[in-house]
Amino acid sequence: MSSLNREAVFLILQFLEEEKFKDTVHKLEKESRFYFNMRYFEECVTNGEWDEVEQYISGFTKVEDNKFSMKIFFEIRKQKYLEALDRHDHAKAVEILVKDLKEFSKFNEGIFKEMALLLNLGNFREKEQLSKYGDTKSARAIVLAVIKKLIEANPLFHDKLQFPTLKNLRLRTLINQSLNWQHHLCKRPRLNPDIRTLFEDHTCLESPCAYLPVAILADSIPKNGDSRSLPDAKLKYSDEEISKAWKLTELNKPSQLRSLRLPDCHLPVRIIGLAYTHMGGAILALAFNAVHKLWKWQTSDGKATSSVPPQLWQPPNGILMTNDISDTHLEHAVPCFALSKNDSYLLSTSGGKFSLFNITTFKTMTTFMSPPPAATSVAFHPNDNNIVAIGFDDYSIHIYNIRIDEVKSELKGHQKRVTGLTFSNDLNVLVSSGADVQLCVWSMDGWEMHTRRFLYIPHGRESSSPLAPTGVQFHQDQIHVLAVHETQIAIYEAPRLDCLMQWFPPESSGSVTDASYSCDGQLIYTSIKDGSVCVLTATTLQLRSRITPAAYIPLNPRVYPVVIAAHPSEPNQFAIGLTDGGVHVIEPPESGGSWCVAPPLKSGVGPSVNSAADDKAFINQRNYLLLDGKIKAWLDDRLSQLLNCRIWGQSCKKMAFSANGKRLFICETSKEGRSYLLELDEHQVTIKRAAPCSQFNKDGVLLAVSTSENGIKILANVDGVWLLHSIENQSIDTSRVAPITIAK
Repeated sequence: MSSLNREAVFLILQFLEEEKFKDTVHKLEKESRFYFNMRYFEECVTNGEWDEVEQYISGFTKVEDNKFSMKIFFEIRKQKYLEALDRHDHAKAVEILVKDLKEFSKFNEGIFKEMALLLNLGNFREKEQLSKYGDTKSARAIVLAVIKKLIEANPLFHDKLQFPTLKNLRLRTLINQSLNWQHHLCKRPRLNPDIRTLFEDHTCLESPCAYLPVAILADSIPKNGDSRSLPDAKLKYSDEEISKAWKLTELNKPSQLRSLRLPDCHLPVRIIGLAYTHMGGAILALAFNAVHKLWKWQTSDGKATSSVPPQLWQPPNGILMTNDISDTHLEHAVPCFALSKNDSYLLSTSGGKFSLFNITTFKTMTTFMSPPPAATSVAFHPNDNNIVAIGFDDYSIHIYNIRIDEVKSELKGHQKRVTGLTFSNDLNVLVSSGADVQLCVWSMDGWEMHTRRFLYIPHGRESSSPLAPTGVQFHQDQIHVLAVHETQIAIYEAPRLDCLMQWFPPESSGSVTDASYSCDGQLIYTSIKDGSVCVLTATTLQLRSRITPAAYIPLNPRVYPVVIAAHPSEPNQFAIGLTDGGVHVIEPPESGGSWCVAPPLKSGVGPSVNSAADDKAFINQRNYLLLDGKIKAWLDDRLSQLLNCRIWGQSCKKMAFSANGKRLFICETSKEGRSYLLELDEHQVTIKRAAPCSQFNKDGVLLAVSTSENGIKILANVDGVWLLHSIENQSIDTSRVAPITIAK
């Protein structure tokens, strides 16, 4: 058998062991003869399962193979014979003597006769050679030691006693790598491929609109004929009004916001964990050195604010809440913590054992779960403070009961360390995320996996680290999930995990370090490695405000936020933990103000796309909006009006862009009532070409349009491409047909 076939068997053996197919795994070990499982063999001997002991070892050697094999079988059968005598099972002893031990008489007749004479003794220990035979348990231990030495000395076992070193879930990893490669080869790979079988190669065959790398929430945009009526068609907005309403707010001065650096007398160490208490009156931070810091506000409403400095709180005895870091390399650790729902207890680790702290006294109530494996994420069960979900660096998740110190379930499905956990009480699910850029949904009823999805990362946006964490957080609606990765933030809908939207920071800004929903679910606060904080609308991922580092750390531009947390009841307040050990609370400049309030238009209608737009699109870093039949264009949410026109004089009705985001198509009606299909040039924002006549085929997968050269071009979606391929060998008069163009 080839080396690859041999390795394939080991992968299958590992898979069977992980899936707990105990009988099957040992049958394959025996039939393949690649691996003698000494641990299993020891269990069988210790338990006195002599028939299984002989059947298992018979898969690897026979009595007559060599002297070591003969001695192995003799020791097994002799012990089986003595145990039958010891329990006074005379009939069984005779059967073993005649069927099993007689075979050895041809090698040594004297030994066989001595074994037969034992039948005449009331207690075989009367014989001098067996006088030291103890109880059954100790006798089995002695014979096991003898047999192990014989196996190790037997040349037939020399390459079969060591199982190769494999990472956990190696077969699953290879399958996923294969599927990822197949998906990569798809002409139009979907964001969320629905792979249902391994029996056939994967390919994406759905409509091109399912493959857009930039997602638009289509249901939020009213269409012609939609039951949600549009404003009066005669309503006019000036270019200045539209531009002003959509302007990005840049905050780069301390006077443009309220920022408070929390007082700290401790050693300034990088902040790697941050959270508000559930009541909103305190902030808890975890530093790189495994020390926790707790700030409490003494305000009239008991809430955190940037207007009043809090107290860095410590109990009278002066102790600190410090995680156990004995035998821990902090540079390799993935710290994590979680607060109980009543804000009374803190569960935390910095790569070592978990510590359960009393928040009031700072006392360590208990420690548990010494590594390995090391914990990398944790979340309290929404209905029981005694139950937590814990993610580990061995890719597993444990559902653990703290009170009785018991692992209730072990979940496996990730291919790298688990770095994010979040519960939905409404859906009754747990969503996990990992360094494998994968999201998994687990049912809380039986802890079975419901769905899994990989984050879509475009070419050129790959992560700089193979172990970059992925975080997850449920929206307050308990359905939408915010996924946070250094390359992006994305919105998924549970439990199917359909990807609704993605947002990628400008490459010049660096990577995403953290993100969080505001408490009302309207905003997403995102911290960036260049020191900025971006405020996006949660429904559309539109960038509304950008806070530069100069606005809150003007004296140290190299410092940046590592973690971010949103206030649990103040939607416009958030806190950030910095690389220099500082924690800042940040709010809009005015009390009760908002980060995303655009000036109202004169008509009284705000800038919402939902109420004023016929359609919108995004192409080549530009946004396009159909408003009152006109096309509006601006660059990357900034005030830069590029296009404002009716093409043929009547109105634009619909826009759509290609899957690669580089071609914008417009449906236009002329003054004479004729329909045109137009393509917009993505570089100069001008009309690239216009087709005066167009017609869909019956199935709607092919679109024929006339050309200025009196020819015809055919545009096809994915299904249309298949249709074209099926008829490409048929005879066609190509002299009258322009070259076929397939819309990418």
